[in-house]
Amino acid sequence: MASAEYQPFGSSDTAILTRRAWSDVLHFQVQNKLFFNQRGFIGPDKGGEDGLEDTVAWYPVVEKTELGKNQGDSVRVGLLRQLSGSGVTGNSALESNEEAMDFDGFLVFLELQRHATGWQSKMSQQRNRFHTKANAGRLLTSWLAQKMDDSVFNSFYNGASAHVITEISGVSTTTHPNQYFAGQATSDDDLQVGDVFNTETLERMSVWAEENNINPCMMPSGESGYAVIIHPRQLRTLRADDWWRRSNAEALPRSYDNPIFSRAEGIYSGIAIHSSNKVGDPSSGPNSGNIKRAIFMGAHSVARAVGQRPELIPDDST
Repeated sequence: MASAEYQPFGSSDTAILTRRAWSDVLHFQVQNKLFFNQRGFIGPDKGGEDGLEDTVAWYPVVEKTELGKNQGDSVRVGLLRQLSGSGVTGNSALESNEEAMDFDGFLVFLELQRHATGWQSKMSQQRNRFHTKANAGRLLTSWLAQKMDDSVFNSFYNGASAHVITEISGVSTTTHPNQYFAGQATSDDDLQVGDVFNTETLERMSVWAEENNINPCMMPSGESGYAVIIHPRQLRTLRADDWWRRSNAEALPRSYDNPIFSRAEGIYSGIAIHSSNKVGDPSSGPNSGNIKRAIFMGAHSVARAVGQRPELIPDDST
């Protein structure tokens, strides 16, 4: 593989294959570094219209690949809420008593994101050719994985990733419409020292999701439920909760197949809890430094557009 990495790109068939090899390798390297991929949050958007027995997985982050290759391309993601009506009983007529399907949706945009690194002198490459280029590739791979993770987090908090908001006209920062606060607080400014992330917060999340017909994540193996990403500080207060301790002490060993559930810190009230230090805080306010905004997810919470695989293009020019 090392020889393929340094073969110059040109018009020959071999060079084209080398470029594809680069693309494939970088694609898998980046995916393996992604927090959302490691935890099983990302999956393809395949729909579920082919049969009454729904075996299609519903992931928190759906990947849209049917876009074109141009900047600014977009695709609309359709959402369908669960039915909430009571239906009819006995011999009551179904006609004129149908429950209307509740559709929603949002646009996903495609925008280019690039970076480069290098060295100051060709002598550095001459003395240590393999390590110089290999390390450059590792740095760029890690950078892209971090940016892709940041894009998903930013989409939850701001409605779209930062580079989409910057580059595409008409896309602007949009505060998430559903914000709930610990304890009895109704805003960031109301939060007090005792208003922490705990099992009561998880219970409220679970009830809210049920009341609002939020579709749970559903995996091919039959596992279903919701997921939440919390900051390590919030995980610390959750672990201090007596109900959390009791629940984990009495829980049976987990045998889940999907990382959403198998790699969770724990599961409570049907919610798989994950931790990441990328969980954000308010940009302003008297309590902003002490507040962390956990992310609660059901199925199809965010969509990610993929126009083409990431690729690493060496350039030996001076």
